Amino acid sequence: MNQYLTERRLCWCYGLLAVLLAATVICLGIPYNHWKATLDVCPGSWLENNNCGCILYGVSTYQYFTGGHNSYCLYAVFAPIPILVYALIMAIFHMYRVCINNIGEYEGEKSTTMDEIEGETIVVTTRSRAAQNIDGVIFCWIPTSSVAAVFAVYNLIHASIITDGFLKTCQQYRGYLVREVRASGDQATAIHFRLSCQAIFDFMDYIQKDAPNSRRGDFINTGISMEIAIITSWLAVVLWIAVAVYTAIRAYKERDVLTCCGK
Repeated sequence: MNQYLTERRLCWCYGLLAVLLAATVICLGIPYNHWKATLDVCPGSWLENNNCGCILYGVSTYQYFTGGHNSYCLYAVFAPIPILVYALIMAIFHMYRVCINNIGEYEGEKSTTMDEIEGETIVVTTRSRAAQNIDGVIFCWIPTSSVAAVFAVYNLIHASIITDGFLKTCQQYRGYLVREVRASGDQATAIHFRLSCQAIFDFMDYIQKDAPNSRRGDFINTGISMEIAIITSWLAVVLWIAVAVYTAIRAYKERDVLTCCGK
């Protein structure tokens, strides 16, 4: 895999990362903004200012269903933005090099022609087109691979937190739903063990009462929105790993330039 192909793949990876991370931010921001007033009903006095309007890590109390602390949702929504900006910049950078400059397109390319002269002689010509000057970007492969590895861990932590928060809210709302609909026996069993989290959040969308003096506005599909955010976040982790691998492989191939003892 030559440099041109590597950068073309990196262009696609970074572009997809920008799309996935943007989808994560949007699909988490919508339910957070939709539910923050309704779920912000923490028990205690107004002096405590618990700020429990987050759709993640919701808690079923004796009177209300409250959200998790707002810091969870603020982290979930804003944490991907720095790596989103980085991915977008790198996508534009590699797109420019691949689509406009065609950097490394003919690196190591060889072509063989066979000609017959006077019916006797066969001439084989081998042509190799490679960059005459060392491309400065090759010195960035190791740092870029390291950054991608760090961002993969960063994104992994983010994906783990929103997944865990989603499941905790789902689990807590199961108990709240059983109490609200006064389910018992097989009905309670079905709610706890048979209904998917998507179905649980569908109940939440339509039966969760507004908090005093607050309005949710229109109904949304909370479950789908959050599930999309979780899926895109985990896919972004995979792509960061792919970027780290691609750049590490390229750094290994350029070891004769990057090190003094590569040859």
